[in-house]
Amino acid sequence: MSLGSGPEAGFSSEELLNLRFPLHRACRDGDLTVLCSLLQNASRENLAAEDSFYGWTPIHWAAHFGKLDCLMQLVRVGASVNACTTRFAQTPAHIAAFGGHPQCLIWLIQSGANINKQDYVGETPIHKAARSGSMESISALVAHGAQIDLRNASGLTAADLAHTQGFQECAQLLLNLQNCPLNHFYSNGTLNGVHQNTIPSLLNRGISRKRTFEDMDSVGIKKARTEGRCFDGLRSMTNGGTEDDADNMHVDREFAVISGLLCT
Repeated sequence: MSLGSGPEAGFSSEELLNLRFPLHRACRDGDLTVLCSLLQNASRENLAAEDSFYGWTPIHWAAHFGKLDCLMQLVRVGASVNACTTRFAQTPAHIAAFGGHPQCLIWLIQSGANINKQDYVGETPIHKAARSGSMESISALVAHGAQIDLRNASGLTAADLAHTQGFQECAQLLLNLQNCPLNHFYSNGTLNGVHQNTIPSLLNRGISRKRTFEDMDSVGIKKARTEGRCFDGLRSMTNGGTEDDADNMHVDREFAVISGLLCT
């Protein structure tokens, strides 16, 4: 992909990353050696610089691609775990939740990330996790006290989003929690001493549900996403891929979608 006009015309996206956003590229690639070298001379302005692709800072890129070591190093030198993008008002927690990176998400939470921060369409990280069908991210957020009943600008809860996206397993988990709130039993990612990964099985046993998605159409049901998967909708710039509707973490289709970079 090349840029067609303006001062960046004539450069491929990969060249542009190298020239203008080397911190972002190091985070994409998980290249901790290069990142540490660049950070030696980096200013706070560099840490907060938003790229011209997503409008993300380096810490958002590290969160998106699940590069925990890079994430940690950025915070060590002054990057904020609650850095909020100008374009979509999203934090690294939003990005990590949507990307299905629970390890990054948990570390951000333990470092002070606001997990109930709403973005430009009123979505919190748990909305993003539900939108992408990441059961691990949902479980991590719930275990750390995320509010599951918040509605976005379209009036949808995380359970509603998971259902509309076809992730019925995630939808049912969230719905169970809405009907039988367990948040006050959680402490540091555990439920009465039980690790958060057992949440789905616990909730599927013996909980009386006031409302269920079971009687809704089964067409289009998707399996919950597992940790570490990259998005099929993102194209690699280095492979000359075309722009796609990569950022479907944004709710309303009338909003502009953003082209993406596939992790390698």
